[in-house]
Amino acid sequence: MLIQNKLLMILQAGKYAFLYEQGSIRQLKHQGKEIVRMIYFALRDHNWGTFDKVIFDEVVQKDDTSFQIHYKCNHVDEASTAIFEWEVAINGADNGTISFEISGKALIDVRSNRAGFCVLHPIKGIANQPVSLLHEDGSSSTSIFPRYISPEDPFLMIRSMTWQVEDGAAYRMDFEGDTFETEDQRNWGDASFKTFCTPLSKPFPVLHKKGNTVFQRITLHPPVENPSLEMKPEQTVLPSKTTTFQLGIGASVESVELAKEVIDQLKKLQLTHYRIDLALPSASWITEFSTHCENAFDLGLPLEVALTIGEEEEKNLEEFVSICQQNRLNISSVLLFSKNEVTTPQRIIDLIPVFKKQLPKIKFGVGTNYNFTELNRNRFEAKEADFVTFSYHPQAHAFDNLTILENAETLQYQTESAEHLYNKPVHINFISLRARANPYASSLSDVQIPISKQIDPRQSTDFTKDWLSEVFRSLSASTVASATLLRTVGELGILSLEGTPYPAFEIFPKKNHH
Repeated sequence: MLIQNKLLMILQAGKYAFLYEQGSIRQLKHQGKEIVRMIYFALRDHNWGTFDKVIFDEVVQKDDTSFQIHYKCNHVDEASTAIFEWEVAINGADNGTISFEISGKALIDVRSNRAGFCVLHPIKGIANQPVSLLHEDGSSSTSIFPRYISPEDPFLMIRSMTWQVEDGAAYRMDFEGDTFETEDQRNWGDASFKTFCTPLSKPFPVLHKKGNTVFQRITLHPPVENPSLEMKPEQTVLPSKTTTFQLGIGASVESVELAKEVIDQLKKLQLTHYRIDLALPSASWITEFSTHCENAFDLGLPLEVALTIGEEEEKNLEEFVSICQQNRLNISSVLLFSKNEVTTPQRIIDLIPVFKKQLPKIKFGVGTNYNFTELNRNRFEAKEADFVTFSYHPQAHAFDNLTILENAETLQYQTESAEHLYNKPVHINFISLRARANPYASSLSDVQIPISKQIDPRQSTDFTKDWLSEVFRSLSASTVASATLLRTVGELGILSLEGTPYPAFEIFPKKNHH
């Protein structure tokens, strides 16, 4: 049977079945267990932005247990100009062998941090399980997919990997055309381990001169039903439990004023705090703080203050404390962040006992306003703090609906790992659909993402309601103490500026009115 340009279908190769979507293999399963989450190829720019891909001349031939796919595609820049062209062949045989190969050519000079394959491995059934590796130099080793989120890449210099799935078979995948390594993508909010090409130890960006070519092939072999990997898997990951956690909402960055209709709607929700951002020093911080306090008062909610301080740290903190004391403000927690460092510096953490004496009712949290990875890689001693904190968004590496829904489960793993690391309660201080900042940008001016680029057009649609259902499921199965979800109003909110609820609003728990 010949199918042309049909973007979503289920294909089979022997005992493997998977979803074929937009040129990629997704949710590849054997006997109902997910073995591979995704195989795709990408072109990433010098800031780790992902170039868009345009597929054409796509032909899929399939029968019950085999298939052949051929297509061409171009990576395009922001002006939709083709910059890299590819020929692609994906074949699945009756015995279960699947090969995916790409041949690419640069159409202009392109600076890129990655050009080629990525394989995503699911967390469930694979974390804590054994893996044996064949390396580039011909040596072999055994290891384990990490249970807790690994700050460093767990597997390096890979030519071939064989891994086991919990209570299941073993699977082998071979890599050609580049050197591969594996990272723990849960650091950035993805529910996967990623095996990718071109080791990060090599200099990047790489300049692909016009006419330069790239060839890579990945081969997945048929399953080995009764594996005898030398390493025995450890106990399973994450027993399911249901917890209640504090739930807050973020202040709007699109509108200072909250209309009466907005306040009335938000008061229907079971919220525990109203999160605001304050940056010191600044000429207007006291005015901003005052407006936020009025909004919080109108909503009947205590404030959670994300306080980012500049060079004169002690002076800034003293000013903040003094304003809080003079005005007897209703603040439940303060998150201490630094303008120039990705996690709270130890010298600020060590001052917490002083501030607790002055503001005894406030809980102080430390960590990062960015991704979990910052908390994981830039370790500190948290004993003076009441809790540790980080923020989350699901679109670090991919932006399609299915990936975003899949990634919600990561909140559970991040909470477990943060608790394991610091032995403190965990507050996820912001959950947004898109990133609010890019700590990895090449220049400081690009760290803060403009509001226009934080907005996702899906936020006001049913999709965000579906995503939030997954987010709530993941948070409820974790031991998280507190989470802040989205903002009050505007295109980044759960209500329009006038107070009309978006579908996301429906998912938030409501107060019981007797």
